[in-house]
Amino acid sequence: MSKRGERILIVAGEPSGDRHAAELIKAYRELRPESRFYGIGGDEMQAEGVELLFHLRQMAFLGLVEVVKHLPFIRKVFRTLLQWMKSEQPAAVILVDYPGFNLRLARLAKRLGIPVVYYICPQLWAWGERRVAKIKKYVDLPLVIFRFEEKFYAQRGVPAKFVGHPLLDEMSITLSETDFRRRYGIPADKKMVALLPGSRKNEVEKLFPLMMQVVQNFPRELPVYWIVGKSAALPREMFDQHIPADAPLQVVEDDTHHVMKHATAALVASGTATLELAYFATPMVVLYRVSPLTYWIGKRLVKIPHIALANIVSGQQVVPELIQHELKVENIQRELLRLLTNQEAYAETVEQLRKVRDILGSSGAARRAAGEIAQFLENVHSFI
Repeated sequence: MSKRGERILIVAGEPSGDRHAAELIKAYRELRPESRFYGIGGDEMQAEGVELLFHLRQMAFLGLVEVVKHLPFIRKVFRTLLQWMKSEQPAAVILVDYPGFNLRLARLAKRLGIPVVYYICPQLWAWGERRVAKIKKYVDLPLVIFRFEEKFYAQRGVPAKFVGHPLLDEMSITLSETDFRRRYGIPADKKMVALLPGSRKNEVEKLFPLMMQVVQNFPRELPVYWIVGKSAALPREMFDQHIPADAPLQVVEDDTHHVMKHATAALVASGTATLELAYFATPMVVLYRVSPLTYWIGKRLVKIPHIALANIVSGQQVVPELIQHELKVENIQRELLRLLTNQEAYAETVEQLRKVRDILGSSGAARRAAGEIAQFLENVHSFI
């Protein structure tokens, strides 16, 4: 097959994966300009010319119970992708994160003899070591974003390649704190607290009302201005219906990195955002809640003591985690007050978070990943 004009199926099921995949596509096209991409993704992948078979808005499932509710639709997606792969015979399938779905797709692609690349390999070191066998069997080129993951996979007979974390290429800060406050009309004498309830509808429905209770009950004598970082993929009404009329608060859309950078502290849904805040050395309280059944199953699968990536990468608890039954207004308020009023605790947290940035390494993950994929496909097609 000619390397020019090759068709590639690429699948990302979440907003972060959409961003990472878009950057990968851009870097890959610098090496193979005529490559054509199809698959599942969002607006950013679409802007890079991907012909979407499904939009990620249709794929926003969180937790086992939520997935079970959507099984008929998920089966339809798999049938569509299977038929597409059979008819189009793409040069490769590139999977981006989203392991519950993508590991199943890897098996289907492998059965059809299609090379499988996994960019941002599943965090099996955390919750699913038994699935390493699936990576070994179904994935031809595993690309990992933490250096310790390369060692983890190598010890289990999987030749994964470390390319760096794509997050480092996305941290674009153009406004100083003064300019940021001026843009959004935030008083200079108030501490900014970021409220980051996540990018999935399910997350926001569980966490944002709780955040608003914290806002309503927070001591008025402490000068705080609340900034909600809203994903552009979510409707504004989801937020407005919970916001108190008299709160010193505003919703900022699609400017999350400036919010993270300039906030004094943050309340944040567990996920990639905790790593982004760590990159900016912004202290945080991490919030996590799923359905009781999903949590019960997860407790039996997860093999590590922390849930926040900022803590996992550090190898210790640097920021507090409030999980499931611990996720109460009084607990959130206590941890946030500690950060805002205890200067010594705040400074220590900032110092530990700066170390996370050092651990993440250098920028250029998408470029390195694109190079690995191009070389891999060159070898595959030369062999054929």
